[in-house]
Order: sequence, then structure tokens, then C-alpha cells
Amino acid sequence: MNHKGLSLCLCLSTCLMACSKPLDADKIHYAGSWLSADSSVSLVISPEGHLEYHNQQQGKSTSLSAPIKSFETDRFKAGVGPFSTEFKVTQAPTQDVQGNWFMVVNGYTLAKRHS
Repeated sequence: MNHKGLSLCLCLSTCLMACSKPLDADKIHYAGSWLSADSSVSLVISPEGHLEYHNQQQGKSTSLSAPIKSFETDRFKAGVGPFSTEFKVTQAPTQDVQGNWFMVVNGYTLAKRHS
């Protein structure tokens, strides 16, 4: 990669991180590293409002690294500018009696990994 290309990548990375807005107090339970039981779906949400999403199904792979744009009652959106991806939440983060956290996003049950 030439000097201009590297500079552009660094600039875009900085912009993406700068576009993040910290999670509101009522959404802080979304922060963390989440994983499906078969490890095909992973979702990392930072308290600073950045999302890393990977979904690997048979013959199809989806990845996204972007700031969270908004939270609504049953969904949240991540992206930059006019580009966004919507994540449907059918079960918000919930803690069971053993202290484990779960949520259901886009039809996938995700468990929060312990740090």
C-alpha cells in the first residue's frame, strides 16, 4: 500500500471511531462481546458505541465494523453517513439466575462472553 493509501485508511479509521457516541446508561447492558452457541455469529459492542459484527453461515459471510447510529425499542442501527445496517432485537440483554447474559439479535441467541 502506498503512502496515500495508508493515510486514507488511517483517516477513515479515525473518522469511524470519532463518529461513535457512547451508549446511553439504559443501553450499557448491550456492551460486551456476544457469541452464538455454534460460534457462527459474534457481536462486540463497545461502551463508546462502536460495533463489530461477524456472521458466518454456510456459503455466506457478513461483517461490519461501524459506529452505532441509534437505538430504538426493538432494534439498533450501525453505519456511517447514509449507509446503515439494522439489527432487530427480539430479546434485549437479560441476565439469568446464574449471572449469564443473553440476547436475541436478528434471530440468533447470543451469550455474553466473560472478560
